[in-house]
Amino acid sequence: MPDLEITIGNQLANAAAETTLTLEELIMSMKTSGMEDSAIKSVLMNDLNSGGRLFGNFRNQVKNTVKNGMGMAANESSHRTFEEAGVQKYAWVAVGDKSVCVDCERRHGEEGTMEYHRNIGEPRSGFSICQSSCRCKLVPVDYDGEDFDEPLLRDKKKTSAITEDEHLNGLLSKANVSPKKAMDDMKSFAGFGDTPDSMLLGLAEEYGIKGADAHYFVNYVKDLPEDLERYLKKTPNHLGGFDYSMEKWTHGVDIEGRDGAAMTFWDFKDVRDYTQAELVMGLRNQGYTIKSLESFRNSKFKLYRVGGTRPGYNSFFMNKEQGINYQKRFGVDTLSEYEAYGEDIIPTRSGGGEVVVNDDDVLNETFIDI
Repeated sequence: MPDLEITIGNQLANAAAETTLTLEELIMSMKTSGMEDSAIKSVLMNDLNSGGRLFGNFRNQVKNTVKNGMGMAANESSHRTFEEAGVQKYAWVAVGDKSVCVDCERRHGEEGTMEYHRNIGEPRSGFSICQSSCRCKLVPVDYDGEDFDEPLLRDKKKTSAITEDEHLNGLLSKANVSPKKAMDDMKSFAGFGDTPDSMLLGLAEEYGIKGADAHYFVNYVKDLPEDLERYLKKTPNHLGGFDYSMEKWTHGVDIEGRDGAAMTFWDFKDVRDYTQAELVMGLRNQGYTIKSLESFRNSKFKLYRVGGTRPGYNSFFMNKEQGINYQKRFGVDTLSEYEAYGEDIIPTRSGGGEVVVNDDDVLNETFIDI
């Protein structure tokens, strides 16, 4: 199967090339920021051993390539067996779990020679929306093992619990796409913030959810907290430099390190989005109700530290108890409460709950006895 070997080889080569390019960019960024080789090695080894975003993504690409290759090999094997048996015409059978993609659904029941199907695109060939994840089959036209009047849905009797809302799960199970795709697409469009309701309703109707059900679907998704994971899918090139500089401050009280990290934070939007998305996810776990990164940035939050602020960047805690525990170690009996907009809060990623805010962005100060 030389074609199959070439396809899999190309996919693995592309995955390796993409990872190598990302790795080179990351190393260059860390070197530019002043990190020593030993520190760079430590960062990369941690990512490798923990299946981090760099090497974890590579592993997933390899796993998917092998999985798809096994499916392609199985199809090739069955085709060879059919051809040796003298089969001349094949029918396309659309196969899926809850549903099949619209491209494959249009092909369901289509008959032709093997050459015909190869010319217009076989299963897993990449012609369809589902591309290499396609599970469709080509079977002899006189095959009578199953009823193929409709696409074959392996999980047709199961209801996918995409949300905790039973009513919405029922609506999604009747959609003409998978419930996950319907939910993910709607969340993606609604996540832009300024997408008109008419467009969201149109998407719902396109997926077969209409009338009052469409309004219910749209309103449900609009009220969901933002999926912050989308900001964390790719590690920013300058995140290593940010961490290195900020660590100089949190571990060594190096003012230049703190100011350098702040400069990186403001100069690179992807670093700002990444670090604040992490912070918001942590705050949600502490009980904060924060719907989105935008709402975080536009809202005021209480900050805690001992005494007054100094010109320039200052350290604070967003969690009062963390601030109290930290300051008691120094025998201090009072704590100052401040306010700042989320937009101006720089996470340290130190794991201790500490954040940094410029004195110019602090709104007020109140003394608290502890």
